[in-house]
Amino acid sequence: MSFFAKMRAERLIADIKSSSDADATRARKALEKLGRLGPSAIPRIIDALATADKKETAGLVRVLGAALDNKSFPLVAAGLVDGNPRTVAAVTWALSTSRDYSPQLLYGLLSDPQMPKAQVVSILAAQKSRLAARELLKHAYNQEPAEKAALFRIVAEIGDASLLPELLSRLEGKDPIARTHIINILARFNRPEVAEALHKQLRDNNKFIRQAVLNALSRFEGHADVGLLCEVLRDPDVETQQKAIEAVVRANHPDTMQHLVEVLRDEDEGARRAAVEVLNEIGTPRHVKFLLQSIKDDDWWVRSRAADALAKIGGPRVIEAALELIRDKDEDVRRAAIEILNQTRDARAVDHLVAATRDSDWWVRERAVDALAEIGSQRALPALLDLLDSADERSLPSVV
Repeated sequence: MSFFAKMRAERLIADIKSSSDADATRARKALEKLGRLGPSAIPRIIDALATADKKETAGLVRVLGAALDNKSFPLVAAGLVDGNPRTVAAVTWALSTSRDYSPQLLYGLLSDPQMPKAQVVSILAAQKSRLAARELLKHAYNQEPAEKAALFRIVAEIGDASLLPELLSRLEGKDPIARTHIINILARFNRPEVAEALHKQLRDNNKFIRQAVLNALSRFEGHADVGLLCEVLRDPDVETQQKAIEAVVRANHPDTMQHLVEVLRDEDEGARRAAVEVLNEIGTPRHVKFLLQSIKDDDWWVRSRAADALAKIGGPRVIEAALELIRDKDEDVRRAAIEILNQTRDARAVDHLVAATRDSDWWVRERAVDALAEIGSQRALPALLDLLDSADERSLPSVV
């Protein structure tokens, strides 16, 4: 900047600052003259912003924006590293509103360690209509978590279906934070190829990846892989497991029970609980019967664990199913149903249990007596007294 240009800029800025409301015309003319100085006035304008009031700042920012182009961009951007917050805010304003410079220049600011990244991201957000999602995606990877998240949000806003190949190719990357953000963007595209790629991530070692996938799939319709979702019911992370329960319930796929039976057999109590929670939401007597029939040939401890889970966690749907199945033709199903009712102590079961004391299977009869004892309803007394005369000798201790 020449000495004379510097002096002239300083004089015009002084005129602007000394002008009162009554001298609005004088201030406007000074701003016009300052603007005609072009880029040479930028350093003095930036210096003046530190002490400018609101009205002066608005005028100076207009001049700054008018002087902005690819050549003057470095001069204006230098104001972002000024220690004065007023100056930084005003320069951010100018860079956010001007459309006369290439937005590509902003990417260079992201890699400059001196630049305040929050302000640069703010400018990028304001200029998002002029940004290329694919280019922004590349630069997002090199940022700190907060800035990375903000840049991925911008990518989500400006990206369209043409970006899908790029996003899907990055889904197997090494950066778990970036992958989580990519999954969140992919959630906008309910397509078979996206659903397939997301399902594969359910086996990832990172719980946040698994949770992000489950959140994304919850927004899809008709693309649920219920087998994989049921696998996640075994997840050791409680929050992930809960999201998997919600996903399986939401999908309500006709093949759910075929996969759920394996979870009900699981050695882990948490997995069995998850399976029963799904049943509580979408189970019917037909579903419960299918599960009970599927495990009837397993070892006794498998059947016991499954019945225990159904009894302890089963809600109204499971209890209603047990009440219906206590009269089933299949002896093994009746035995399993009576075990569920034996632990629930539900008074609604009294009449059904009284009827079960006359079952053809001695095991069902005896466990019905035990269940009636646990419930403690006096309505059971007549049936129990009859059993004193008619029950097998081995059942008499239970009856007494």
